[in-house]
Amino acid sequence: MPVRSNRRRLLSGLCTAGLSGLAGCLSSVPGLGSGDVEQGSSIGGTDRTLKLGVMQPLSGDLDSVGGPIRDAALLPIRQVEDSVSLEIEYDVMDTETSPAAGVQGAADLVAAGYPMINGPAASDVTLQATQQVLIPYRTVCCSPGATSPTITSLNDAGLVFRTALSDSLQAVVLADQAANDLDHDRAATLYVNNDYGWQLSQAFSSSFQTSHGGTVSAQVPLEEGQSTYTDAIERARVDDPELLVVIGYPQTGGQVLTDLGRDAEEDILVTDGLQDSELQDEVDYSLDGIRGTAPLVAGPGTETFTELYESEYDVEPSVFTSHSYDATAVLLLANAYAGQNDGTAIRSAMQAVTTGEGETITPKTLADGLELAAEGEPIAYEGASSSVGFDENGDVVDAVFKYWEFDQDADGGIREIDRVSA
Repeated sequence: MPVRSNRRRLLSGLCTAGLSGLAGCLSSVPGLGSGDVEQGSSIGGTDRTLKLGVMQPLSGDLDSVGGPIRDAALLPIRQVEDSVSLEIEYDVMDTETSPAAGVQGAADLVAAGYPMINGPAASDVTLQATQQVLIPYRTVCCSPGATSPTITSLNDAGLVFRTALSDSLQAVVLADQAANDLDHDRAATLYVNNDYGWQLSQAFSSSFQTSHGGTVSAQVPLEEGQSTYTDAIERARVDDPELLVVIGYPQTGGQVLTDLGRDAEEDILVTDGLQDSELQDEVDYSLDGIRGTAPLVAGPGTETFTELYESEYDVEPSVFTSHSYDATAVLLLANAYAGQNDGTAIRSAMQAVTTGEGETITPKTLADGLELAAEGEPIAYEGASSSVGFDENGDVVDAVFKYWEFDQDADGGIREIDRVSA
């Protein structure tokens, strides 16, 4: 049976000196030397253990979406645990939607010998955890929710992948809808003050101005955790924009929508971080009609994933859950194919198990795919969120977005308006 050990208490004591003692804690981690392999294990075959760390925001600004993303990350393990001869050991870390907590969680997982990570989700957490810990210590990661364009250009030794689409693509779709569907040429942005918010605000402004001749009169940052954003809203309104683009997460964005009120003079357009039907319960007026953009879930395995998720958790999948499922599935397949718990070896196998010419594997046949990969057979995984083909930067190449709106009468409180290619 796969190992389901909860190692949080053990991990919390591994680095008693904190981050300053990280190098000493990691000095004996397998895979950090030249060709080191987990002691007592052999390379390849099905009689071995795959080790996976999961880093998702179970608290903080993204707590409402972090739990479902975590659940989706664990779903492939639960799906195959009774069907494969491989064992799977995993541990979950709460990043708290905080770069500092993310760095500490990454250090704990690496020190415990986890060579691969599903996550982190938030872009700023991903950037800090990868640059401070995961890249230096040759740990491969695949983020289901980090969308910042900055991630594309990381000097990452090929170790950083993501199943989420870059916001450089979402910005084009966002600007198109602002100009063509909502018919506006003057906008202002209110963005959460981190890399995700800043980069998406910048990219939207560039596309809106360059491709549509529009004007972005203000780009106003939002500090997380504030009780009101009325001052930020007033700064955004100084030059009378026709449209306010709100870029953020449920807690921050929900407060902005509350402060704007039901009688806001401007149209409001939001982004993927606010595609959360629970916001209807957090805001004291109906959000119906407020529109947004988000990466579309359109992989060959979407239907299978949805059935598996609903059967396991008795709720519908939500934002980035299919991306999280795919991140775990690809990492497990790459580990099985690499034949060892070594980040560098797993990195090299990520392309092999997604773009190869072997047997096509989908969520429905994931167990078979793991057995074939462990035996060294070529496979090509096609996932729930997309076909999951990575480019040289570790970015997925499919780019289809959903244009949606809040609608209390729709299933899940979100209604799809259109599908748009970027």
